[in-house]
Amino acid sequence: MSKSDGYKDRGITGFLAQGRQIQEGDGSFTVTIPKALAMEWEIEHGDNLLFTASEGDDKATIHKPGSEGGFSLGVSDD
Repeated sequence: MSKSDGYKDRGITGFLAQGRQIQEGDGSFTVTIPKALAMEWEIEHGDNLLFTASEGDDKATIHKPGSEGGFSLGVSDD
């Protein structure tokens, strides 16, 4: 894809804003993330994303796995 499509070889160029449709199934909701964001953050299958929001907010924040403000899960050696 060209840079004008919001993508580059490894993620986002400039600013990315895209809408996503919510899917429903098996008692849960699913939303996909843009491929450019997954590439930018090097997200892999099984990674966890932290979503934060406060009561009454009209927006939420998604945190990159392992980032400050985000979190990462690991398996204990115990």
